Amino acid sequence: MKSFYRMRGTIQDYAWGHPRWIPEFMNIQRSPDHPAAELWLGAHPSAPSRIALGDGEWENLDSWIASRPNAAVGERTFREFGTLPFLFKLLAAKKALSIQAHPSKSRALEGFARENAAGIPRDAAHRNYRDDNHKPEIIMALSEFTAMIGFRPPLEIHRAFTLLVSSSVSTPSPSGILESIFSPRVISALKHSDNHALESFLSRLLFLRGDPLESLLDALGGYLERGGEGLDPLQREWTGRLLQQFPGDAGALAPLFLNILRIEPGEALYQPAGVLHAYLEGFGVELMANSDNVLRGGLTPKNIDVDELLKVLEFRPFTPSVLCLDPPRPSRPGPPAFFPTPAREFALGITHGPALLSRGRGPFIVLTIEGDTELSDGTRTLALPRGAGAFIPFEAPDVHIRGPGRTAAAALGTSLR
Repeated sequence: MKSFYRMRGTIQDYAWGHPRWIPEFMNIQRSPDHPAAELWLGAHPSAPSRIALGDGEWENLDSWIASRPNAAVGERTFREFGTLPFLFKLLAAKKALSIQAHPSKSRALEGFARENAAGIPRDAAHRNYRDDNHKPEIIMALSEFTAMIGFRPPLEIHRAFTLLVSSSVSTPSPSGILESIFSPRVISALKHSDNHALESFLSRLLFLRGDPLESLLDALGGYLERGGEGLDPLQREWTGRLLQQFPGDAGALAPLFLNILRIEPGEALYQPAGVLHAYLEGFGVELMANSDNVLRGGLTPKNIDVDELLKVLEFRPFTPSVLCLDPPRPSRPGPPAFFPTPAREFALGITHGPALLSRGRGPFIVLTIEGDTELSDGTRTLALPRGAGAFIPFEAPDVHIRGPGRTAAAALGTSLR
């Protein structure tokens, strides 16, 4: 077994993708007519990466791991997860992704078994659970990156919607207009910061159709034309952009009830299971548990299942934290600096200059994100220009990362390393 293997990931051509970011980053030629939304590096069965075995021979990573699991990912990791437990991605969003959440592990197990029993094909467009795993995730920005994450406090939501409807009539009667859409009980609960109102509020909003939804979106458009007084700059910007990108979609109201953050390159955001979110625009490195389970509520032509989405959500305000790292430049190579998250399956690390990936701490996937680097085990080397990745198995000896560039490293969570 070699110490490291060059990887070829799979590019996903989702409609929200950016046509240039990933191809330019990887220095590959692609038609500008095909948006390159994500590059997957991992062993997910729906799009496994391929690794170079030598002499022009390549093999899918999932099957390669299955034939030598203990050496590839370690006995403990294989016993618990059955394969590589994380999925590494480049993500390039030109327009907003769907409003979505990911299930907890228990919800994923139940939902996957239920849809299997119902005979729904795993690749069916209306399927919610494509595997039995949860999907916490972290994204680190490579460009300026904007996202909506987690509910705002109920009182803040109440104020935003009150401002919206007040501005839409000549003689304001906010409570009456709101109560024609949401029940008086829900409005009162939001006003009094009752978290229990969040579920009733969201379920009513996402199920709006016809005249009530059209009236609310028209009011939003008029509110923005008059300056959107009372909204912060990101709320004004993104309600307007979402109205244009997704006409007639209740998701355009999401900036009024979800937090919006704009982070800089090198900063990161962590999303646990059950938190409603949507990436809006930007280019980044994403790492998650090895799953493709997504429950959607809006801003997408894909399958939307509001009932199932409501089952997986945590209905409480969520204050997203911006995670920062300042990777040291050690006098001698040391391990990557890792963003702190509670995830067991994965940890995202960054190196700046020489680094060491120690024997028995793998498996790792590494991806050069700036400049040029190379891997070395003392007997062979592998050059990794920007955009190139490699897989390092559990039984690899110490592997040194050399060169002046920066590397993103996907590793097991702290409890497993």
